[in-house]
Amino acid sequence: MEHGVFCVGASVYSTHMRHTYGIFVAVIVTIAIIGIYYQNMDKGLLSESDAVAVLKAAYPEFQNYPNNSLPPQTIRTEKEADGWYVAFVQEGSGRPILGAKCYFVSNDKQIRETGTFAPADLNESGFSIKTCTTL
Repeated sequence: MEHGVFCVGASVYSTHMRHTYGIFVAVIVTIAIIGIYYQNMDKGLLSESDAVAVLKAAYPEFQNYPNNSLPPQTIRTEKEADGWYVAFVQEGSGRPILGAKCYFVSNDKQIRETGTFAPADLNESGFSIKTCTTL
C-alpha cells in the first residue's frame, strides 16, 4: 500500500512540478516579449528636443534660440511620422515675423532645408513650418 501511495504522491509531485515549470516558462517568455516590444517601440523615433539639437549642432547660428532678446527668436516644431519640421523664427515688434528658416529632420537625423520665410509686407504673420511659405 505504501508503494501505491508513493506512486500517487510522485505523480502529484510531477504534475505540480510541470505546472510550476510551465508557469515559469510563460513568465520568462512574457518578460522577453515585453522587453523586445519596449526596445523597438522608441527605436528610430526622434524626440523634438533631439531634432532641435541636431539642427543646432549643424547650424551654430541657431545656438541661442530660443531667446527674448531683440528681436525675439523662437523655435516652432511640428511632428510627422518620419521626423520633425523645425522653424527658427525671428519675431518682430512692429512686424509679427521678421523671417524664418525651416528644416526637416528625419528620424535617422538627416537634415533637409525646406525654405526661408521672408514676409513681403507687415500683414504676413502666418507661415507653414512644412513649406516655409505664407499660409
